[in-house]
Amino acid sequence: MAKEHLFKKGFKPWNIGTGGCKKGHSPDLYVCMPSGVFVCLACKRENGKKYREKNRKQIREKGRAARYNVELSYIMALYEDQNKCCAICKTPIEFETSRIDHDHNTGKVRGILCVSCNTGIGLLKDSPEVLVSAAEYIRKNNARV
Repeated sequence: MAKEHLFKKGFKPWNIGTGGCKKGHSPDLYVCMPSGVFVCLACKRENGKKYREKNRKQIREKGRAARYNVELSYIMALYEDQNKCCAICKTPIEFETSRIDHDHNTGKVRGILCVSCNTGIGLLKDSPEVLVSAAEYIRKNNARV
C-alpha cells in the first residue's frame, strides 16, 4: 500500500508526531516498510550508513563469497589450506587483497590467488594450452640475453 493510502485509512506511525522523528525530520519522509512499520527514511539511511562504515570489512568479505555462491567459511578454509599463500606462486598474501579464482564456465571456485597470478591467468584466457605455451616460450628465451 502506498503511504498516502495508509494515512487516509487512519494508519499513522506511533512516532510521527508533529515534528517528524526525534531528529526533527519532516513527517513526509516516513515510508511504510514491507513489515507494515513506518520509519523515517532519513534516519534509516543515516543508520544504514553508520552500520556500513562500522562493518565495512565483514560486508565486503560476505559479498565476495556470495558472488561465487559459497559460504565465507569455505573461502576462509581454502585460504587457510593454502597456508595464506597464493595457490600458484606460493607468495604469502593478505586475505583482504587476495583474489578468489574461479572457472568462468562453471563458476566453481578454484583457489585463492595474488593479484598478479589472477591477472596473468586471466590475460592468458584461463587456457592450460596457452599457459604451457607461455612457459615453454619463457624457458626457451630466458637463456638469451
